[in-house]
Amino acid sequence: MRPQPPDVAEHRRLGLALAALCVIGAVGLSSCGGEAKSDRSSAGPSPTVPTNGSSGTDAATTFDGESDPILIKTSIDGPTGKVVAGSVLRQSAFCPGGTVRHDRGSPEIGFPAVNVFSCADGQLKIGFGPGREQMSNSVQTSDWKILTGSGRFAGLTGNGQMIVQWSGADSTKGQETFVGRVDAP
Repeated sequence: MRPQPPDVAEHRRLGLALAALCVIGAVGLSSCGGEAKSDRSSAGPSPTVPTNGSSGTDAATTFDGESDPILIKTSIDGPTGKVVAGSVLRQSAFCPGGTVRHDRGSPEIGFPAVNVFSCADGQLKIGFGPGREQMSNSVQTSDWKILTGSGRFAGLTGNGQMIVQWSGADSTKGQETFVGRVDAP
């Protein structure tokens, strides 16, 4: 059975949510290539993608116990996908060359879906999930929260907002974007 398209009001609401997330991402990346400010009392430095081919494990990725920005972009096809260039954690690339796998969540964790990011320097699990009312929409939004991490991501906590744009109403191909803040122990 083919899902019904969203009504006009729902479509506008989702369009506004998408626009808001795009603005958040654009604001966070607006100073790409510039130097980070040392005053972290505000929103913190804007994330920048390293231009030196960094693997994301250099000194710039060390957490200092304060909230850091994160932007994760994925390209998915069914339950698996790839982390897309432009994904950043603080001022370094997030999970370059990494993969993502969708797992089922549960009521116990509070999310219907889990993304498992497998990276060269660790693994990160994020719980998320648009509600049932969004399942037939080509654009879906949700809150997300870090569930667990290993390696570089061990002990990391954080949360934010996500959006997924499906290629079509019945497509399993899409682009996910996770925007938020993370904290190290």
